[in-house]
Amino acid sequence: MSARAIYTFLLPLLLVMSPAVLSAQETKKDSGKEKIGQIRATIYYGTNDAVPELGNNAKPLPDSQVKRLQAIETTKFKNYRMLGQDAQSVLRSYENWVSPLKPSEEIMLSFESRGRSDNGGLRLDLELWQHKRKVMKSDPVLFKGRPLLILGPKWRGGRLIISIELIKLTSP
Repeated sequence: MSARAIYTFLLPLLLVMSPAVLSAQETKKDSGKEKIGQIRATIYYGTNDAVPELGNNAKPLPDSQVKRLQAIETTKFKNYRMLGQDAQSVLRSYENWVSPLKPSEEIMLSFESRGRSDNGGLRLDLELWQHKRKVMKSDPVLFKGRPLLILGPKWRGGRLIISIELIKLTSP
């Protein structure tokens, strides 16, 4: 078979096959983007003084939440307000962000799954960002119904308290 005959046969075949191969590659599902759970970040404001004007989004907390916060010495204050909340999916292998003070990006949390723990929790790489600077890095194990509380910066005569909670975890 001559080289010209081979090219005449192979070139059209390659042209026909190329789109099919590219299409198959594009439709492969990226397992790293699979949703394996959901976390919620909430920002509370705690103070022992009278609560200053905090805007329309600030809401009083239910008594059960107040008792939960007051049971911990470092988050024990007389008055609390919820300033904002955001929930995002936890992806199998990709970083994601929660922004509890939307639309502001003053306080944000980035997180990436590190897999499940042996006792049913979810291990995360967690970073707290304030003013577009990373101010904390941690690798907690989160469990449903047991929020991680972070005592945040001083603000308006009180303190910000950041709660990160696992609200959903898919079956393995």
